[in-house]
Amino acid sequence: MSRYQTHQVKRETHALIKIAIPAILAQLAQMALGVSDTIMAGNYSPNALAAVGTGFSLFVVIFSLFMGMMIAINPMVAQLNGQQQEKQIGKVFQLGFVMAVIFGIISFIALNLSRYLLDIVGIPEAIVSTTSDYLSALSWGTISAYLFLALRSGNEGLFSTKAIMVCSFLAIPFNIVLNYWFIFGGLGVEAMGAVGAGYATSIVWTILFVSLAVFTLAHKPFKKYDILKNFSWPTIKLTKEYFHIGIPIALGMVMEIAMFGGVGIFIARYGEQLAGAHQIAMNIAGVAFMVPLGLSVAVTARVGYWLGQERFGQMRLAGYCGIGLSLLFQIVTVTIMLLLRYQIVGFYTNDLAIIEIAAGLIFLAAIFQFSDGLQVNAAGALRGMKDTAIPMVYMAISYWLVGFPLGYYLAEFEGMKAQGYWIGIIAGLTMAAILLLGRFIRKTKSLRD
Repeated sequence: MSRYQTHQVKRETHALIKIAIPAILAQLAQMALGVSDTIMAGNYSPNALAAVGTGFSLFVVIFSLFMGMMIAINPMVAQLNGQQQEKQIGKVFQLGFVMAVIFGIISFIALNLSRYLLDIVGIPEAIVSTTSDYLSALSWGTISAYLFLALRSGNEGLFSTKAIMVCSFLAIPFNIVLNYWFIFGGLGVEAMGAVGAGYATSIVWTILFVSLAVFTLAHKPFKKYDILKNFSWPTIKLTKEYFHIGIPIALGMVMEIAMFGGVGIFIARYGEQLAGAHQIAMNIAGVAFMVPLGLSVAVTARVGYWLGQERFGQMRLAGYCGIGLSLLFQIVTVTIMLLLRYQIVGFYTNDLAIIEIAAGLIFLAAIFQFSDGLQVNAAGALRGMKDTAIPMVYMAISYWLVGFPLGYYLAEFEGMKAQGYWIGIIAGLTMAAILLLGRFIRKTKSLRD
């Protein structure tokens, strides 16, 4: 950073913040949808809370695979934006729509077969029945969810994050009303508990897609991209590039989220109290993670844009500024989590045993916030450079050779149960942060404009 003048750092930091703040708020708004699901399910019954927690842990493993593929649209569009290839940007949007439909159909089938996996893992029957019904309800919204993600990634690559933020916040009241109506019943609808939360989420995903589609297709600056005009099937060349970038991103995300999801499923074997406490603590940690995650969106877009312009010094600066901002943000979120953990858990449940367990897990969650923020923004910078294959390998090492095995050993052999798994998460994220940051430094060290 010493080679950059102060005004350069300020200018790039300002540009990142301008993109990142709406992206962060959008991520928080979308996270709020899951938080409201968890809070309302927790107030319905412990069984509903455990079902939503266990079901979502399994769902995100499937969803993250295809969400990772959708994220590939961001660096592709960002680089084309730097090169001012407007018509090609429209073709990338069209590619995203086609893939969203295909991925949605696959997810629909997988979610409706989820009961067999839950039985194999050994989840208690009382939770399995409700969880499988919840996932079946979720399956009806998967195509809309992926279409929304395709539009979101394209908009992010064009630095257009405010529209995503507005659409995300507009969805919150719909989610609350639909959740309350379907979970607790009323106006001719029977109370459905966790299953009602699944149907509400499916409808909200459709609202998100439709609202962002209206903006993207009607907003005047987007007309030059001909997103729907002259629609054609993706070319082999464009599709190959998409999969070349997207598959490693998707697999890397799956390995990270599968670690979290696997932990949730294994903890569910300990009963409703531990499963519920884990879900609450993970929900709170997830809210905190939305800040560095939203920032990483801006980092990917800025790095990709400068790569398209072949201004490599600016590209490197964008990555460093994003990583530095992430660490500053995490200081704030860690402080809040440590000081207010009991009060925050109290919003989710009034069960004193669950509150005590969840508060202890949040303490561990605060520890891994720095590593989590660092790894996601280092990965975002590498993603902007379209460097995704080696980072995928690093994630495999971090999460499945370090994180999960350590957590399993501590939980199952040392009797630490949920805390053991969470210590494994800390170790995995820390390893990922070290490896990914090291790669970004090495990849950009010798580059000059």
